[in-house]
Amino acid sequence: MPKRTSIKVDDVPYQYKNRKLQIGKSYTSPDFSSHTVLTDDIFTYIDFYFSSHKKAMKYRNPTVSKIKYGDEKKYHYSFYWKQAMSFYKAAKTLPMESVPLVSYYSMLNAVKAFIAFKCYYIEDFVEHFSRHGLFENTAISGNELSTIHVGHQNKGVFVLFGRMLEQNFDTIWAGGKPNTVTLKKLLYNLAFIHRAYITTYNTPRGARVPELFIPVKTAQAPCYYKGNDSNLYLKFEVDHSLFGVAPVSIPVVYVNSISSKFKISDDNNFVLQSVNGAKRNQDSLSSEFKNENDELRREFQYIRSSKKLWYLKRTALNHPEVMNLNSMLIIMAAMHRVSEIVRYKPEQMAHLLNSKENWLLHEFLTLALDQFIDELAAEITGQDIMCTGVK
Repeated sequence: MPKRTSIKVDDVPYQYKNRKLQIGKSYTSPDFSSHTVLTDDIFTYIDFYFSSHKKAMKYRNPTVSKIKYGDEKKYHYSFYWKQAMSFYKAAKTLPMESVPLVSYYSMLNAVKAFIAFKCYYIEDFVEHFSRHGLFENTAISGNELSTIHVGHQNKGVFVLFGRMLEQNFDTIWAGGKPNTVTLKKLLYNLAFIHRAYITTYNTPRGARVPELFIPVKTAQAPCYYKGNDSNLYLKFEVDHSLFGVAPVSIPVVYVNSISSKFKISDDNNFVLQSVNGAKRNQDSLSSEFKNENDELRREFQYIRSSKKLWYLKRTALNHPEVMNLNSMLIIMAAMHRVSEIVRYKPEQMAHLLNSKENWLLHEFLTLALDQFIDELAAEITGQDIMCTGVK
């Protein structure tokens, strides 16, 4: 349970290279020195980024691997990115019944581009590229999101992607048939469709579904501030409106479900700041700061928008549907499962699109691909990428 803290921090965000130091979109490697990139064509921008950050595709053991896998150039990240763009464009032209298939293949190829760009040797990923790494649990099936399960294997694009994003990926979500999860559980853990989820499952006479995401106040990311011990602390104010008409503080039930990485500020009942501070260097960011930021970033999700919309996840909420995993992995797993339904059980897809869960599924299929590509582009570049007109 977050408690009050005696550490005092500045009222003005810490300035690093003449800009506010704040949480970035990138999950694993944010570039704090980069300006926000403004573009309405994220695929073209990443293509440009690739061309200006060229990396040779090479084998660790070319004598053996070239014979086994062929010309190394065929695994170039730009090839996969262009494939992702082609499927993306197709997704924008198809009816809802067909969208999941091309949306998933856009995601799959975009992830292959990310992996090929980030891995030093082709041998590090080529065996994974021959399989998706996700599967349906055929022993459990039904026509509701709570009865449709997906799991992951120990090898495949999804699995390698998961291990690159989450150091303890196999602990958070173990592989194999005993550890499949439902589409309903996956969708509960996505901020960009959370309002649709709550609306779908909250009924006048039924149990209320707990809000999983607390909106951060104002259209900015949580920022770092210098403390009176000279360390840097993350501080942000949550949106009061979530808690009623005139709340005086964050309700205890919410406080108890917030990560112990945060404490309530002495100065404001709606302000949270990180418990641990990070060493501040004069002209650079310390490794201690980067490690602390990696930990804190995992407590948040953002919604792709024309302005910055950040949400604190109630990661300590004691609820069976909570899954503290990177949102891109959740999106990809869910889209893969729905794409399988489209391919092999179109009548089941028709049923879902005419069920009480129609709106939730519709919102996911409409928004997920753009959200995923936005998050992955940030992961590739380390930059915050926004629509034009937004700084």
